[in-house]
Amino acid sequence: MYERPVKRLEDPEIISALVSALHKAGYRRETIESALIRQAPIDLDILADCYRRLTEASAAMHGEAGTPPAAGARRAA
Repeated sequence: MYERPVKRLEDPEIISALVSALHKAGYRRETIESALIRQAPIDLDILADCYRRLTEASAAMHGEAGTPPAAGARRAA
């Protein structure tokens, strides 16, 4: 009958909220990407930027400011 145009996911705040929520729920990156892409066309540049910011925020929270741990180093609990 009537076809509506597909809504494209291109709002960085919405994409970031979706990625964050799914990541916190324990889903892996591949699963999140696959699910979002199946739901609606998504701006892949914005999606990649959301992952970059999520990774940077996680590193900052854990004091890993982008430097890899030394080989054989252990973290204090």
